[in-house]
Amino acid sequence: MSEAADSERYHEGAGGMNILVAEDNEDSRKLLTKQLRAYGHDVRSTANGQEALEEALKAPPEILVTDILMPEMDGFQLCMEWKLNERLRGIPVVFYTATYTSDEDEKFALSLGADAFVRKPAEAEEFVRVLAEVVEKAGSNLPPPPEVAPVAYSGFLMGYSKRLLTKLVTKVAELEKDIAERNRIQDESNLKAQLLDAATDIIIVTELDWTIQYVNEAACLDLGYRRDELLGRDLRDFIPPDFVNRMPLASADGVSILESAHVHRDGTIAPVEVHERITNWGGRRVRLAVVHDITERKKAEERLRESNARLEQVLQGTLGVIEQIVEASDPYTSGHQRRVAELAVAIGRQMGLPEESCISLIRTAAVIHDIGKTTVPSEILSKPGRLSPEEFGLIKTHSQVGYEIIKRANLPDPVAEVVLQHHERLDGSGYPQGLSGDDILPEAQILAVADVVEAMFSHRPYRPALGIDAALNELSAGSGTRYYPDVVAACTAVFTENGFTFTS
Repeated sequence: MSEAADSERYHEGAGGMNILVAEDNEDSRKLLTKQLRAYGHDVRSTANGQEALEEALKAPPEILVTDILMPEMDGFQLCMEWKLNERLRGIPVVFYTATYTSDEDEKFALSLGADAFVRKPAEAEEFVRVLAEVVEKAGSNLPPPPEVAPVAYSGFLMGYSKRLLTKLVTKVAELEKDIAERNRIQDESNLKAQLLDAATDIIIVTELDWTIQYVNEAACLDLGYRRDELLGRDLRDFIPPDFVNRMPLASADGVSILESAHVHRDGTIAPVEVHERITNWGGRRVRLAVVHDITERKKAEERLRESNARLEQVLQGTLGVIEQIVEASDPYTSGHQRRVAELAVAIGRQMGLPEESCISLIRTAAVIHDIGKTTVPSEILSKPGRLSPEEFGLIKTHSQVGYEIIKRANLPDPVAEVVLQHHERLDGSGYPQGLSGDDILPEAQILAVADVVEAMFSHRPYRPALGIDAALNELSAGSGTRYYPDVVAACTAVFTENGFTFTS
């Protein structure tokens, strides 16, 4: 039978062998038993040589598989007793070991009459093939070669003592090395624990179900509990209900950063920022959280909000004064800037611009966009007839003058540029710079359309009010040339779809 055929035969479970295993390591014993049974063999297992010998004498196996180092009776002693026993000596013995083995161990095992010596780990299929060959050879009744004949008992004791001494020396060295490594790991663990306790940040480790497994000294001080009072508790017991639903899922990957709060022992609540990740700890997945107390940051943010609110009040009051000054210089355009601001904001919202940036910027620029007219003589602003080129040229300076005034007032950017550009046109026909295309700020494009519509809607000294329809027709006629199509479309929708009307 070929080796391949023999392996296949035993892999399929045909002709299963009766195998006795002697192995003191429970995990190794269970694994080997499971592997051999998977190949269809009948396997009995024992934890040492003495048990194996007793089991074999009750019911001899077809083959013995033994480790070397075992309590009560090791593998060498077992092999010697096995080969001296008339009932067992014909049953083959295979050493299967990796503990402190060397070539000398193999020679000694074979000198005791062992049939094979296999070092761990071996592929299961290859190991089964070796066992099958040993059993087949033993069944052929061939006399064993002289070099594997059992040694005399006196020779065994001499060789055994020598091997045992060698193994003890090796084992002691290994144990000393293991102890040194364990001490190093323990020292390293102690250092890490000291570093964690010395950290000023709060560090908490929990199971995935939020059961607390570790807290450092900072966490104890923050929450107001001793470490033994926190371990084993549910972390959610120390978090306000409003924040519990915001806690990350157990399956979250990477680092989760969120704001939460801690309930202290005295009932006070402190805001915290949590940096959490799922990690491995002691062979299992846990939550590791590094927590910062952000009480002072929250106080600073509140002070900043209050300061910004006061500044906004001051700004709005200043803008109101400027609007009144402009209207006082040109009574015929009373309310013009406010109405332009209403329409410009409505257009911006229709276009989906962000409320806190573009729309606030547009409103600010719109309510003061004609501040430069305060330098134009009122008789020119209120002149009922056609203006001369010189008079119109003087009026056209109001954009530049307004820009200079606002720049000196240090209003937020780019309010001054929007005011400067609100008479620029898409095709470059506007003033004061003759800008065209995308050189004109988007906010200025919106302000320009709102300014035209309100001017045509309202009465002027030189003409009566023309109404919204005329204003929208003007926008339609200039869309794509003087005015930006997107802004025209949004302005038209504000009136025709949203029903926009000026408040006064």
